[in-house]
Amino acid sequence: MLGVFWIYDNQVFTKKQALSDIEPINGFKDSNLAHYQVWNEIQHKHPKFYLFEYEDIPRGRVVFDVKNQTFIIYCNNNILNDVTAKALIIKAFELKSTQCHFAYDEHYQIF
Repeated sequence: MLGVFWIYDNQVFTKKQALSDIEPINGFKDSNLAHYQVWNEIQHKHPKFYLFEYEDIPRGRVVFDVKNQTFIIYCNNNILNDVTAKALIIKAFELKSTQCHFAYDEHYQIF
């Protein structure tokens, strides 16, 4: 599975697409989902998020590297340095940890 996620209170909130449903572009498969587009749906399902903006909560994206057959999980340092968070994300996206690589992306930094 590929897509976007947020992690809050040791729970992962996702919007996912099947890997097989996405065509590769420049050697990568990436969903066309955007955090800002999905946020209203997440808020409706989880009312505790009504007071937050989509960029207030640690978030990231799962992408697939076709050549290396690995999943790249882009996120901020909060997630990158949290073993529990990383395990929860791998489980939420139904991935194998041996095929996953977590990578820092400044885009997901919380200020």
